[in-house]
Amino acid sequence: MKYRTYTRLLALALSLTLLTACGPKGESGSQSNPDGSVSSSQGSVSTPDASQPDLSLPESSQPDASQPDASQPNKDQGDSSKPQVEEPAVKKSLSLNSSDFSLFKAGAAYQLKAESKPEKGTYTWTSDNEAVATVSNKGLVTAVAPGTATVTVTDSKTGLSASCIVRCKFEADKPASGGGSSSGSGSSSSGGSSASGPGSASTPDSSVDLSAFYSTVTTNHQFGMLSLADATMIKDVYPGLSDIKTNQCLPYINMMTMNSGEIALVEVADSSDVDTVKGIFQDRIDAQVAGGAWYPSAIEAWQNNSRVVSNGSYVMMVVHEDCDAIVNEFNALF
Repeated sequence: MKYRTYTRLLALALSLTLLTACGPKGESGSQSNPDGSVSSSQGSVSTPDASQPDLSLPESSQPDASQPDASQPNKDQGDSSKPQVEEPAVKKSLSLNSSDFSLFKAGAAYQLKAESKPEKGTYTWTSDNEAVATVSNKGLVTAVAPGTATVTVTDSKTGLSASCIVRCKFEADKPASGGGSSSGSGSSSSGGSSASGPGSASTPDSSVDLSAFYSTVTTNHQFGMLSLADATMIKDVYPGLSDIKTNQCLPYINMMTMNSGEIALVEVADSSDVDTVKGIFQDRIDAQVAGGAWYPSAIEAWQNNSRVVSNGSYVMMVVHEDCDAIVNEFNALF
């Protein structure tokens, strides 16, 4: 009996202990707090209120897209770290190889050369006094009568102009042929024979000895390897020259590949052929400038250092860096 009573009391005590540990129903779970958080017997967890703004800072590893990035230049203002440099304007210019020269005989000629920068257009040549001096469309000035004229070239590309004064100073006591004879052909009154072809040794009395002049020029001024052209070479290099009757014909051709210098000397039998010979010489120059001289430096020499001049029945073409000095020496012969 005592054993049963003890057993029941033990079971009742155990039941009361269990009821006390668990508490009333719902107390062992979560508990709702007034601020919206939920508490439990293991601690409380705070749940943010969606109606309140999020005051947390942006993550520092990500840039704020609403703010400009100071590390990048503002495209609207440019990169202030680089100086702004303005491109300089290209300066245009037009110049002539001479601004003032003299001619001493009717028919004497001088080749003017124009140079444009940065590039050339079409040149237009004019003389303000064609009764004194004329000019061709390639800048070849020819004396007509004593006096002064101004030759002007205008470049269609730049619109610029350049001028040169031409002084024609004829001497009455010197024949128009340039020799001592009164004959326009340059032949002597004693009936000296005329000859055509290269290296003609038959020179009229009192006339200018072009062979001697050539020797003087090549002694004073260094040329390349020059050779007196034969009939075949004349036809190839100076087409038409062999068809003209001459008293002296000395076309010396540079036989080197780098051809930057030549000289040709002619005395025509008929002074009316002077312009034809000058045209043949000018064609030779133009062909070399157009690429016949091969090398850029040689082409430049033919373009800038070439001259075609005449005095009476005498015509000279020279290509040399001292071309103007050689022209003066040629004119001094008459």
